[in-house]
Amino acid sequence: MIKKLLPILLAGCLAALAAWFCYERPLETKIESSRSIQTQVQDLSSNVFRLRYDKSRDPKSSPEAAREYYARGRSLIREFYGAHVLDRPIRILKDAKAGGSDLLNAMGSVRRHEIIEGIPLAAALLASSDPSVVRSSVELLCWFRDRRGFEFVMSKMEGPDSEKWWGIFEKHFVSQNPTEYLPRIKALLKSKANSRVEVYVVARALAQLGDSDAAKYLLPVIEREPHMSIDTILMLSNVRDPSVTALMRKLSSEGSTLAVKQAADLVQAKQGDTAAQQRLMESAKFVTGLPQPENPDGSDKPGMKPKVFGEVTPAWDGNAVFALEHGIETVPHEQAVPALRDIATRADNVRFSRTAIELLAKIGSEAARNALWDVARSVQCRKRTYEDTLFTTTGKALMLFNDDTSESLATVMFSGDKHGMEVSSFLAETRGWDGLFKFDLLY
Repeated sequence: MIKKLLPILLAGCLAALAAWFCYERPLETKIESSRSIQTQVQDLSSNVFRLRYDKSRDPKSSPEAAREYYARGRSLIREFYGAHVLDRPIRILKDAKAGGSDLLNAMGSVRRHEIIEGIPLAAALLASSDPSVVRSSVELLCWFRDRRGFEFVMSKMEGPDSEKWWGIFEKHFVSQNPTEYLPRIKALLKSKANSRVEVYVVARALAQLGDSDAAKYLLPVIEREPHMSIDTILMLSNVRDPSVTALMRKLSSEGSTLAVKQAADLVQAKQGDTAAQQRLMESAKFVTGLPQPENPDGSDKPGMKPKVFGEVTPAWDGNAVFALEHGIETVPHEQAVPALRDIATRADNVRFSRTAIELLAKIGSEAARNALWDVARSVQCRKRTYEDTLFTTTGKALMLFNDDTSESLATVMFSGDKHGMEVSSFLAETRGWDGLFKFDLLY
């Protein structure tokens, strides 16, 4: 009984300590005080660093683990939402008279709730006469890494009307990293040689899969029109080839726009270039000083929000945001963690704090965990506009760590949301960071 009550008792102690911790003191002083609090908590519980993720429970690890995972998921959904959330999509997918919009919504539910029973029903819809239904079915099957989806996409890419499937090929097929299809993908370079555009599409796919053959097809296009090729530049991150390195170095110093230079820096940073890593980290730090574009009542502050996509305003710097969202995770953890902690606790716009919290969770080191403890204590002060919206994100991040302090602080962050905390624990144990922050699951 005492063991079961310990997290709750610790949460109460931490909440009381947080009130003292937030009392009109500079953040540096608060962080130092937090270490004192941390020491007090460690006297009460074991804080040996360990992650909650258990590879043997990951549904990808074995058929038995998959059965247990999906059974537990169904149980969580039934208990909180009701059985109808699981039953209705299956009923619609089985209905031969169901309309296209109903089928699309049903397949969306199958993905969000991971209703595994819907997979064979979705596969049957590959024969539908409705193109939107077929596309949705393919996307769903690829998301579940079902071979039927992969085979369907490859057969379309090998066929005469492949241009209709380029989007799904790149976004839903290649993004799943199906390296077993590399020989067939590379064969497309020959069979589609008469279409320069299609060869370019295939080469982009090879680049994402890390195949060096992509370089000779993509680099000439990038050199000719770098400002039109930023997405393609980023796809070269996994390609280890001297010609790629040489061009990225050239673009990072002579690029036509800052966006081109940053894209080249990201490729170099992912391949270990320390100078590029530092440039990205310094750029990312700039988000801390960007003001919150909304008032506490939700109304917009004049001149703060972009009127068109990409417009620079006092509250928005696209290059700094890019560096935060994509670049800082390439930086060595011992440098990235302090920078991310500062953004998480200091950024005036808590949107950037949320990103920093998720990245700390993704790093998943002991230093990152300790930084998240500081974040959890800091956000309870609620001194920034919308700071309370960071509670759930911080709670989810803390659930990745299997120690008493992380669980106690997470209890405070979830603020009585027992279901949310239980789901986060389940996903942290079975899917890790991806389950909590990447897959957009709803349990």
